[in-house]
Amino acid sequence: MTEAWKDRIFTNAGSLPLRSENSDDGCSVEDLVPFGWAPGGHLHHCKECVVIFVGDKRSRRSRTCAVKAMEAYRNRPRWQSGHKGIPTDWQVWAYFYVGTSIDEDLVLLLRGVSDGDGERFTVDYEGRPWDRDGHVVCWIDVEERPSLSVEAVEAIVVALSGAGIHWSCGDHIVEDWLHREALRAVADGHRDASAIAAAALKSRELKFSRYYG
Repeated sequence: MTEAWKDRIFTNAGSLPLRSENSDDGCSVEDLVPFGWAPGGHLHHCKECVVIFVGDKRSRRSRTCAVKAMEAYRNRPRWQSGHKGIPTDWQVWAYFYVGTSIDEDLVLLLRGVSDGDGERFTVDYEGRPWDRDGHVVCWIDVEERPSLSVEAVEAIVVALSGAGIHWSCGDHIVEDWLHREALRAVADGHRDASAIAAAALKSRELKFSRYYG
C-alpha cells in the first residue's frame, strides 16, 4: 500500500478517526473472522462505528465491532427444551403439543404465556385469552415469529429424550410431526434443509414406545 494511496483514502474519509484496534480483548483471529474482521494492512471504513480501521482486505467490520457482533451472537436468545426456565409473566414463542385436535396439527408454534409446569399455554385469540392444554416442547424469548431451524430441531429432540415432560404417549406423535416438518423443509428448499433433516433423524436413536393402538 503506497503512501499516496493512504493519503487519498484519508482525504476521502474526511474527518473520520482512525481506530487503533485493541488486540488484548481476549479474542483470537479465529473467533473474529466469522464476524467480519481479520488482521491485515488494508484501510477500511466501518459502517457500524464510522471509523477508519486497518484489517484484511475482506474485513467488513473494525475489530471492536467484530467483538461486539460476536458477543451479541453468543448471548442471543436460544431455544430451550421443555418448560424449564420459561417466563410465566410475559409472552414467548413455543412449540406446544396440544394433545388432541381435529382441525389443527398436534404441535403448534404459539406465542403466549405459560404456566409454571408448561402444561397450559395462554394465547391471544381475537382479543381474548385462550388457554391451550398440553406440553411446551421448547421455547424461545424473541419478539418476531421464529422459523424452524437446526437449533429448534435439536431442542425438540432433547425434549423428546426427557426434559421433564410427561408425554402420555405423545412423544412419538411429536416425533412424527418433527420428521414431517423436516421433510417439508427439504421440499421447500430451506437453505438448512439437510442439517434440519439430519438433526431430526437423531430422534430415532431415542428409546420410547412408538406403538399406535
